[in-house]
Amino acid sequence: MKELERTKRVSISAVLFLLVVVIAVLTFKKPEYVFEKSAEETLEKIVEKDYIISQNDFEQLVETDYEIIDIRSNYEYAKGHLDGAINISTINVFEKESSSFLKEISDVSKIAILYGEHPDEANSAWMLLYQLGYENAKILCIETSFVNNQFQVKDVNLERPTVNYAKVLKSLMDKEPVVVKEKKKPKKVITAPKKKKRVPEGGC
Repeated sequence: MKELERTKRVSISAVLFLLVVVIAVLTFKKPEYVFEKSAEETLEKIVEKDYIISQNDFEQLVETDYEIIDIRSNYEYAKGHLDGAINISTINVFEKESSSFLKEISDVSKIAILYGEHPDEANSAWMLLYQLGYENAKILCIETSFVNNQFQVKDVNLERPTVNYAKVLKSLMDKEPVVVKEKKKPKKVITAPKKKKRVPEGGC
């Protein structure tokens, strides 16, 4: 009788476990955003700097070939922005509306031209988009500011680094680790204290 009860309990437990597994499989959602580029690929691209566009080169582009994206905050955007710019701040890249707009740009092979207060500010948004697979994004090399509440734009000259940091990093990673042999510690020599000679007692 006890064996029958135990078998029933095991059977019920097994059925419940399988039910939980089936529910978990059915309700599992694939991540909406997956990084397509590795950190190494992104670093190599950063060193190349071919994703940066000057204001002069930007003015030569045909308007239908690009979309300007202002990555500053909504407040800064409202104060002043480039003509035709759409505001998608870095923190809002993962919002549904923003991601669908960026996908539309990518599907029609338009260039997404990002700008912020400084190219360094736009760089974080560009890195995020690049790792998500948006390869047609570029950074407009300008500085924006407000003078007497007027929106001002100024060219910025960025120098290329003389060292290819991506190659240096890769070569260091490929090298075998150097094993440092531990040096033998010198033996401690403990000197015994000298015994004091006793002063002879008595007279002459």
